[in-house]
Amino acid sequence: MFLNGGSVLRYKSMQIQLKNRLSFWSHFHSDERFFMYNPLKKEFVMGAKRLKTVKEINDEESYLYAFSTMTFSNGIKDEKWKDFGNESVIYEYYLVEKDGIQTLFYLDNPVEINDVEIEKGIHWYRQITSDYDDWYRMFSIGKKAIETELLKKIVLSREVELACDSVVQVERVIQNLCDHNPNCFIYAYNKDNRTFLGASPEILVHKEDGKIMSHALAGTLSKEQKSQNLHNLQDEQPLNDLKNQEEHQIVVDMIADVFAKYNDIVNIGKTEVVSLKNLYHLRTPIDTKDSACVSVWAKRLHPTPAMGGYPVEAARRVIAESEHHERGLYASPIGLIEGNGDGVYIAGIRSALIIENKVFAYAGCGIINDSVCMDEYMETMYKLKTITESL
Repeated sequence: MFLNGGSVLRYKSMQIQLKNRLSFWSHFHSDERFFMYNPLKKEFVMGAKRLKTVKEINDEESYLYAFSTMTFSNGIKDEKWKDFGNESVIYEYYLVEKDGIQTLFYLDNPVEINDVEIEKGIHWYRQITSDYDDWYRMFSIGKKAIETELLKKIVLSREVELACDSVVQVERVIQNLCDHNPNCFIYAYNKDNRTFLGASPEILVHKEDGKIMSHALAGTLSKEQKSQNLHNLQDEQPLNDLKNQEEHQIVVDMIADVFAKYNDIVNIGKTEVVSLKNLYHLRTPIDTKDSACVSVWAKRLHPTPAMGGYPVEAARRVIAESEHHERGLYASPIGLIEGNGDGVYIAGIRSALIIENKVFAYAGCGIINDSVCMDEYMETMYKLKTITESL
Protein backbone atom coordinates (compact mmCIF):
# COMPACT_ATOMS: atom_id res chain seq x y z
CA MET A 1 0.00 0.00 0.00
CA PHE A 2 1.28 3.46 -0.90
CA LEU A 3 1.24 6.29 1.57
CA ASN A 4 0.98 9.93 0.49
CA GLY A 5 4.51 11.22 0.03
CA GLY A 6 5.80 8.08 -1.69
CA SER A 7 6.63 5.71 1.19
CA VAL A 8 5.21 2.20 1.06
CA LEU A 9 2.96 0.56 3.62
CA ARG A 10 2.54 -3.16 3.17
CA TYR A 11 0.11 -4.54 5.72
CA LYS A 12 0.20 -8.22 6.48
CA SER A 13 -2.89 -9.96 7.79
CA MET A 14 -3.84 -12.95 9.86
CA GLN A 15 -7.08 -14.30 11.22
CA ILE A 16 -7.49 -14.35 14.99
CA GLN A 17 -10.27 -15.49 17.27
CA LEU A 18 -11.00 -13.32 20.28
CA LYS A 19 -14.04 -14.10 22.39
CA ASN A 20 -14.09 -10.44 23.33
CA ARG A 21 -13.20 -8.15 20.43
CA LEU A 22 -12.50 -5.31 22.88
CA SER A 23 -9.45 -7.26 24.04
CA PHE A 24 -7.76 -5.49 21.11
CA TRP A 25 -8.66 -2.12 22.67
CA SER A 26 -7.41 -3.27 26.09
CA HIS A 27 -4.15 -4.63 24.69
CA PHE A 28 -3.12 -1.18 23.45
CA HIS A 29 -4.06 0.57 26.70
CA SER A 30 -1.08 2.94 26.47
CA ASP A 31 -1.55 3.84 22.81
CA GLU A 32 -3.87 6.06 20.83
CA ARG A 33 -6.73 3.99 19.40
CA PHE A 34 -10.24 4.06 17.96
CA PHE A 35 -13.33 1.86 17.74
CA MET A 36 -16.06 2.05 15.11
CA TYR A 37 -19.11 -0.15 14.54
CA ASN A 38 -20.90 0.39 11.23
CA PRO A 39 -24.49 -0.97 11.35
CA LEU A 40 -24.85 -0.63 7.56
CA LYS A 41 -22.07 -3.16 7.01
CA LYS A 42 -22.41 -4.87 10.40
CA GLU A 43 -18.68 -4.41 10.69
CA PHE A 44 -16.35 -3.57 13.57
CA VAL A 45 -13.10 -1.73 12.88
CA MET A 46 -10.48 -0.84 15.48
CA GLY A 47 -7.10 0.78 15.04
CA ALA A 48 -4.21 1.24 17.47
CA LYS A 49 -0.77 2.80 17.69
CA ARG A 50 -0.67 6.03 15.69
CA LEU A 51 1.58 5.91 12.64
CA LYS A 52 1.02 9.29 11.01
CA THR A 53 -1.63 11.65 9.72
CA VAL A 54 -2.99 11.87 6.20
CA LYS A 55 -3.79 15.26 4.70
CA GLU A 56 -4.95 14.49 1.18
CA ILE A 57 -6.07 11.55 -0.91
CA ASN A 58 -3.59 11.19 -3.76
CA ASP A 59 -3.56 7.48 -4.36
CA GLU A 60 -6.26 4.82 -4.44
CA GLU A 61 -4.21 2.64 -2.10
CA SER A 62 -2.69 5.18 0.22
CA TYR A 63 -3.68 3.41 3.45
CA LEU A 64 -5.96 0.77 4.92
CA TYR A 65 -8.19 3.06 7.00
CA ALA A 66 -7.89 6.58 8.35
CA PHE A 67 -9.82 7.59 11.43
CA SER A 68 -10.88 11.20 10.96
CA THR A 69 -12.15 13.84 13.38
CA MET A 70 -13.13 17.50 13.10
CA THR A 71 -13.97 19.82 15.96
CA PHE A 72 -17.25 21.72 15.81
CA SER A 73 -15.43 25.05 15.70
CA ASN A 74 -11.88 26.34 15.49
CA GLY A 75 -9.82 27.91 18.24
CA ILE A 76 -10.26 25.38 21.06
CA LYS A 77 -9.38 26.88 24.45
CA ASP A 78 -10.75 24.31 26.92
CA GLU A 79 -7.84 22.21 28.20
CA LYS A 80 -9.79 18.95 28.11
CA TRP A 81 -10.16 19.26 24.30
CA LYS A 82 -6.54 20.35 23.68
CA ASP A 83 -4.93 18.61 20.66
CA PHE A 84 -8.01 16.44 20.31
CA GLY A 85 -9.44 16.34 16.79
CA ASN A 86 -8.95 17.88 13.33
CA GLU A 87 -6.84 14.97 12.09
CA SER A 88 -7.10 11.94 9.85
CA VAL A 89 -4.85 9.32 11.43
CA ILE A 90 -3.55 5.99 10.16
CA TYR A 91 -2.47 3.27 12.58
CA GLU A 92 0.04 0.47 12.78
CA TYR A 93 -2.52 -2.17 13.77
CA TYR A 94 -6.13 -2.77 12.79
CA LEU A 95 -8.68 -5.35 13.80
CA VAL A 96 -11.59 -5.83 11.40
CA GLU A 97 -14.49 -8.10 12.29
CA LYS A 98 -17.28 -8.97 9.86
CA ASP A 99 -19.57 -12.01 9.71
CA GLY A 100 -17.84 -13.38 12.79
CA ILE A 101 -14.40 -13.38 11.13
CA GLN A 102 -11.68 -11.33 12.80
CA THR A 103 -8.68 -10.17 10.77
CA LEU A 104 -5.64 -8.56 12.34
CA PHE A 105 -3.68 -6.23 10.04
CA TYR A 106 -0.13 -5.25 10.97
CA LEU A 107 2.92 -3.70 9.35
CA ASP A 108 5.98 -5.47 10.74
CA ASN A 109 5.35 -7.53 13.83
CA PRO A 110 2.11 -9.29 14.74
CA VAL A 111 0.93 -9.01 18.33
CA GLU A 112 -0.42 -11.72 20.55
CA ILE A 113 -3.62 -10.45 22.12
CA ASN A 114 -4.95 -12.20 25.18
CA ASP A 115 -8.69 -12.37 25.74
CA VAL A 116 -9.82 -10.00 28.47
CA GLU A 117 -13.16 -10.39 30.15
CA ILE A 118 -15.11 -7.18 30.60
CA GLU A 119 -16.07 -6.65 34.21
CA LYS A 120 -19.79 -6.32 34.70
CA GLY A 121 -21.10 -3.70 37.03
CA ILE A 122 -22.44 -0.18 37.41
CA HIS A 123 -20.60 3.12 37.44
CA TRP A 124 -22.22 5.04 40.26
CA TYR A 125 -22.24 8.72 39.41
CA ARG A 126 -23.59 12.08 40.47
CA GLN A 127 -24.22 15.20 38.44
CA ILE A 128 -21.87 17.98 39.49
CA THR A 129 -24.09 21.00 38.79
CA SER A 130 -27.64 21.91 37.86
CA ASP A 131 -27.82 23.76 34.56
CA TYR A 132 -31.46 24.62 33.88
CA ASP A 133 -30.88 28.33 34.56
CA ASP A 134 -28.05 28.32 32.03
CA TRP A 135 -30.27 26.46 29.55
CA TYR A 136 -33.02 29.07 30.02
CA ARG A 137 -30.48 31.82 29.31
CA MET A 138 -29.27 30.12 26.11
CA PHE A 139 -32.80 29.31 24.98
CA SER A 140 -33.84 32.95 25.42
CA ILE A 141 -30.93 34.13 23.30
CA GLY A 142 -31.71 31.59 20.59
CA LYS A 143 -35.42 32.35 20.60
CA LYS A 144 -34.77 36.08 20.29
CA ALA A 145 -32.53 35.46 17.26
CA ILE A 146 -35.39 33.53 15.67
CA GLU A 147 -38.04 36.13 16.54
CA THR A 148 -35.90 38.88 14.99
CA GLU A 149 -35.52 36.69 11.87
CA LEU A 150 -31.75 36.42 12.22
CA LEU A 151 -32.26 32.63 12.33
CA LYS A 152 -34.87 30.10 11.26
CA LYS A 153 -33.43 27.43 13.55
CA ILE A 154 -30.65 27.02 16.08
CA VAL A 155 -29.29 23.90 17.78
CA LEU A 156 -28.19 24.58 21.34
CA SER A 157 -26.40 22.08 23.55
CA ARG A 158 -25.72 21.20 27.16
CA GLU A 159 -22.49 19.93 28.73
CA VAL A 160 -23.39 17.85 31.79
CA GLU A 161 -20.51 16.88 34.08
CA LEU A 162 -20.85 13.59 35.93
CA ALA A 163 -18.48 12.33 38.63
CA CYS A 164 -18.21 8.56 39.00
CA ASP A 165 -17.19 6.77 42.18
CA SER A 166 -14.20 5.20 40.42
CA VAL A 167 -12.22 5.46 37.18
CA VAL A 168 -14.56 4.72 34.28
CA GLN A 169 -14.03 1.32 32.65
CA VAL A 170 -14.21 2.45 29.02
CA GLU A 171 -14.45 -1.07 27.59
CA ARG A 172 -17.56 -1.65 29.67
CA VAL A 173 -19.14 1.56 28.40
CA ILE A 174 -18.35 0.71 24.76
CA GLN A 175 -19.85 -2.75 25.18
CA ASN A 176 -22.98 -1.30 26.77
CA LEU A 177 -23.34 1.19 23.92
CA CYS A 178 -23.15 -1.72 21.44
CA ASP A 179 -25.67 -3.81 23.39
CA HIS A 180 -28.18 -0.98 23.86
CA ASN A 181 -27.93 0.67 20.41
CA PRO A 182 -27.63 -2.02 17.72
CA ASN A 183 -28.87 0.28 14.92
CA CYS A 184 -26.45 3.12 15.68
CA PHE A 185 -22.84 3.81 14.80
CA ILE A 186 -20.82 3.08 17.94
CA TYR A 187 -17.58 5.01 18.14
CA ALA A 188 -14.76 5.64 20.59
CA TYR A 189 -11.51 7.56 20.29
CA ASN A 190 -8.79 7.46 22.94
CA LYS A 191 -5.87 9.86 23.01
CA ASP A 192 -3.75 11.09 25.92
CA ASN A 193 -5.88 9.30 28.53
CA ARG A 194 -9.10 10.88 27.22
CA THR A 195 -11.87 8.98 25.46
CA PHE A 196 -14.62 10.48 23.35
CA LEU A 197 -17.38 7.98 22.61
CA GLY A 198 -21.02 7.62 21.77
CA ALA A 199 -23.78 5.97 19.75
CA SER A 200 -24.84 8.08 16.78
CA PRO A 201 -27.93 7.45 14.66
CA GLU A 202 -26.95 10.15 12.16
CA ILE A 203 -24.94 9.74 8.95
CA LEU A 204 -23.46 13.06 7.88
CA VAL A 205 -22.17 11.59 4.62
CA HIS A 206 -21.48 8.15 3.19
CA LYS A 207 -19.57 7.51 -0.06
CA GLU A 208 -19.44 4.25 -1.94
CA ASP A 209 -18.76 3.61 -5.65
CA GLY A 210 -19.24 7.27 -6.56
CA LYS A 211 -22.56 7.64 -4.71
CA ILE A 212 -22.75 10.34 -2.05
CA MET A 213 -25.49 9.88 0.54
CA SER A 214 -26.54 11.86 3.59
CA HIS A 215 -29.28 11.40 6.16
CA ALA A 216 -31.29 14.40 7.24
CA LEU A 217 -32.13 13.50 10.83
CA ALA A 218 -34.16 15.99 12.83
CA GLY A 219 -37.37 16.04 14.78
CA THR A 220 -37.46 14.13 18.05
CA LEU A 221 -40.00 12.49 20.33
CA SER A 222 -39.18 10.35 23.33
CA LYS A 223 -40.91 7.00 23.60
CA GLU A 224 -41.91 7.95 27.13
CA GLN A 225 -43.67 11.07 25.82
CA LYS A 226 -45.44 9.07 23.13
CA SER A 227 -46.83 6.57 25.62
CA GLN A 228 -47.99 9.39 27.93
CA ASN A 229 -49.61 11.49 25.19
CA LEU A 230 -50.79 8.94 22.69
CA HIS A 231 -54.25 10.50 22.48
CA ASN A 232 -52.70 13.74 21.15
CA LEU A 233 -50.88 12.07 18.24
CA GLN A 234 -52.60 11.88 14.88
CA ASP A 235 -53.10 8.29 13.69
CA GLU A 236 -50.99 7.20 16.67
CA GLN A 237 -47.90 8.08 14.62
CA PRO A 238 -44.97 9.88 16.30
CA LEU A 239 -43.59 13.14 14.90
CA ASN A 240 -46.67 14.02 12.87
CA ASP A 241 -46.79 17.55 14.30
CA LEU A 242 -45.91 20.64 12.29
CA LYS A 243 -43.12 21.70 14.67
CA ASN A 244 -41.03 18.57 14.10
CA GLN A 245 -41.80 18.52 10.39
CA GLU A 246 -40.68 22.14 9.99
CA GLU A 247 -37.47 21.52 11.93
CA HIS A 248 -36.75 18.46 9.81
CA GLN A 249 -37.47 20.16 6.48
CA ILE A 250 -34.88 22.87 7.18
CA VAL A 251 -32.22 20.14 7.37
CA VAL A 252 -33.44 18.39 4.19
CA ASP A 253 -33.41 21.63 2.20
CA MET A 254 -29.89 22.62 3.29
CA ILE A 255 -28.33 19.23 2.45
CA ALA A 256 -30.11 19.12 -0.91
CA ASP A 257 -28.89 22.65 -1.71
CA VAL A 258 -25.27 21.70 -0.96
CA PHE A 259 -25.56 18.60 -3.15
CA ALA A 260 -27.07 20.69 -5.97
CA LYS A 261 -23.96 22.91 -6.06
CA TYR A 262 -21.95 19.96 -7.36
CA ASN A 263 -24.46 17.89 -9.34
CA ASP A 264 -27.66 18.66 -11.23
CA ILE A 265 -29.22 15.38 -10.11
CA VAL A 266 -30.14 15.16 -6.42
CA ASN A 267 -32.45 12.44 -5.12
CA ILE A 268 -34.53 13.07 -2.01
CA GLY A 269 -35.96 9.88 -0.55
CA LYS A 270 -39.04 9.21 1.51
CA THR A 271 -39.15 10.57 5.04
CA GLU A 272 -39.53 7.84 7.64
CA VAL A 273 -39.70 7.50 11.39
CA VAL A 274 -36.63 5.91 12.96
CA SER A 275 -37.18 4.07 16.22
CA LEU A 276 -34.24 4.01 18.65
CA LYS A 277 -34.02 2.71 22.22
CA ASN A 278 -35.46 5.82 23.85
CA LEU A 279 -36.39 8.12 20.97
CA TYR A 280 -38.08 8.54 17.63
CA HIS A 281 -36.57 10.69 14.87
CA LEU A 282 -37.55 11.76 11.38
CA ARG A 283 -35.03 10.68 8.73
CA THR A 284 -34.81 11.46 5.02
CA PRO A 285 -32.09 9.99 2.76
CA ILE A 286 -30.58 12.31 0.14
CA ASP A 287 -28.04 11.27 -2.49
CA THR A 288 -26.09 12.41 -5.53
CA LYS A 289 -23.01 11.36 -7.55
CA ASP A 290 -19.48 12.70 -7.13
CA SER A 291 -15.87 11.53 -7.24
CA ALA A 292 -14.51 13.64 -4.37
CA CYS A 293 -13.28 11.91 -1.21
CA VAL A 294 -15.80 11.45 1.58
CA SER A 295 -13.73 13.82 3.77
CA VAL A 296 -14.25 16.63 1.24
CA TRP A 297 -17.99 16.11 1.49
CA ALA A 298 -17.90 16.12 5.27
CA LYS A 299 -16.34 19.59 5.17
CA ARG A 300 -18.90 20.76 2.63
CA LEU A 301 -21.84 19.66 4.76
CA HIS A 302 -20.69 20.41 8.30
CA PRO A 303 -22.49 21.71 10.23
CA THR A 304 -25.93 20.85 8.92
CA PRO A 305 -28.94 22.56 10.54
CA ALA A 306 -29.34 19.36 12.58
CA MET A 307 -26.09 20.21 14.40
CA GLY A 308 -25.84 24.01 14.21
CA GLY A 309 -28.84 25.78 12.77
CA TYR A 310 -29.85 27.87 9.78
CA PRO A 311 -28.58 30.08 8.25
CA VAL A 312 -25.40 28.19 9.06
CA GLU A 313 -22.91 30.99 9.75
CA ALA A 314 -25.36 33.09 11.74
CA ALA A 315 -26.19 30.04 13.85
CA ARG A 316 -22.48 29.41 14.46
CA ARG A 317 -22.09 32.94 15.78
CA VAL A 318 -25.05 32.68 18.15
CA ILE A 319 -23.81 29.31 19.44
CA ALA A 320 -20.34 30.75 20.09
CA GLU A 321 -21.82 33.74 21.91
CA SER A 322 -24.38 31.85 24.01
CA GLU A 323 -22.80 28.48 24.93
CA HIS A 324 -20.27 28.78 27.76
CA HIS A 325 -18.82 25.32 27.07
CA GLU A 326 -16.79 24.26 24.05
CA ARG A 327 -18.29 21.46 21.99
CA GLY A 328 -14.97 19.94 20.94
CA LEU A 329 -15.86 16.77 19.02
CA TYR A 330 -19.50 16.87 20.06
CA ALA A 331 -21.86 17.38 17.08
CA SER A 332 -18.83 17.17 14.79
CA PRO A 333 -17.87 14.85 11.92
CA ILE A 334 -16.36 11.54 13.05
CA GLY A 335 -15.23 9.44 10.11
CA LEU A 336 -13.67 6.24 8.89
CA ILE A 337 -12.07 6.70 5.46
CA GLU A 338 -11.01 3.84 3.22
CA GLY A 339 -7.92 4.00 1.03
CA ASN A 340 -9.91 4.76 -2.14
CA GLY A 341 -11.68 7.77 -0.62
CA ASP A 342 -14.90 5.93 0.20
CA GLY A 343 -16.13 5.76 3.78
CA VAL A 344 -18.52 7.34 6.22
CA TYR A 345 -18.74 10.33 8.53
CA ILE A 346 -21.28 10.41 11.31
CA ALA A 347 -22.36 13.22 13.59
CA GLY A 348 -20.65 12.88 16.98
CA ILE A 349 -23.85 13.00 19.01
CA ARG A 350 -25.25 10.98 21.95
CA SER A 351 -21.71 11.33 23.19
CA ALA A 352 -19.39 11.99 26.11
CA LEU A 353 -15.78 12.79 26.87
CA ILE A 354 -14.36 10.54 29.60
CA ILE A 355 -11.32 11.56 31.66
CA GLU A 356 -10.55 9.16 34.53
CA ASN A 357 -13.66 9.29 36.76
CA LYS A 358 -15.21 12.35 35.07
CA VAL A 359 -17.79 12.09 32.29
CA PHE A 360 -18.69 15.18 30.28
CA ALA A 361 -21.93 14.21 28.53
CA TYR A 362 -23.39 16.26 25.68
CA ALA A 363 -26.88 16.69 24.27
CA GLY A 364 -28.59 19.31 22.16
CA CYS A 365 -31.83 20.05 20.37
CA GLY A 366 -33.15 22.17 17.55
CA ILE A 367 -35.06 25.32 18.43
CA ILE A 368 -37.51 27.02 16.08
CA ASN A 369 -40.22 29.63 16.58
CA ASP A 370 -42.69 27.20 18.19
CA SER A 371 -40.22 25.69 20.65
CA VAL A 372 -40.92 25.69 24.40
CA CYS A 373 -37.98 25.98 26.81
CA MET A 374 -38.86 23.16 29.23
CA ASP A 375 -39.89 20.81 26.41
CA GLU A 376 -36.52 21.26 24.72
CA TYR A 377 -34.68 20.80 28.01
CA MET A 378 -36.51 17.52 28.58
CA GLU A 379 -35.60 16.42 25.06
CA THR A 380 -31.92 16.80 25.95
CA MET A 381 -32.54 14.73 29.08
CA TYR A 382 -33.90 11.86 26.99
CA LYS A 383 -30.91 12.12 24.65
CA LEU A 384 -28.50 12.01 27.59
CA LYS A 385 -29.87 8.58 28.47
CA THR A 386 -27.68 7.06 25.75
CA ILE A 387 -24.65 7.89 27.89
CA THR A 388 -26.08 7.50 31.39
CA GLU A 389 -27.53 4.07 30.57
CA SER A 390 -24.13 2.98 29.25
CA LEU A 391 -22.61 3.75 32.65
